[in-house]
Amino acid sequence: MAKRWIVLLLAVAMALAVVPLAAAGNGGGGKGRLKFNLVGTVSAVVVDAAGDVTGLTVKVKAGTKTVKKFRGQDLTLTVVPAPRVRLVTGEGCVDGTLTDLVPGMKVKVPGTIGGMPEGPVFTAKWIKAKMMPTPEP
Repeated sequence: MAKRWIVLLLAVAMALAVVPLAAAGNGGGGKGRLKFNLVGTVSAVVVDAAGDVTGLTVKVKAGTKTVKKFRGQDLTLTVVPAPRVRLVTGEGCVDGTLTDLVPGMKVKVPGTIGGMPEGPVFTAKWIKAKMMPTPEP
């Protein structure tokens, strides 16, 4: 008789332990839905009144599902206060700053998506940029 009660209590304890885990979920994120990666060309560099670069406008060429609907269009990205910027040169990659970015550069940008109730806000975490060679006449 005592074994039945122990088994019953263990079953109830297991059920109570599983319910909070199932209710917690994954915090609304899930499988990278709040992240993006894109490849494109810089159309414009967004500068605030103080002269600081606060964003980029990129013509999207390709990317993850979250940016595919912007393919062929300009997408304005906000930039974190101190993003990592890598510039591809003939000698390899070097560290750069946001002020090194100019229209016409090819960029790869990973980041996060926020601000969903008002509309998506794409925030760049780091930027890898390469100046496209100018064709000779």
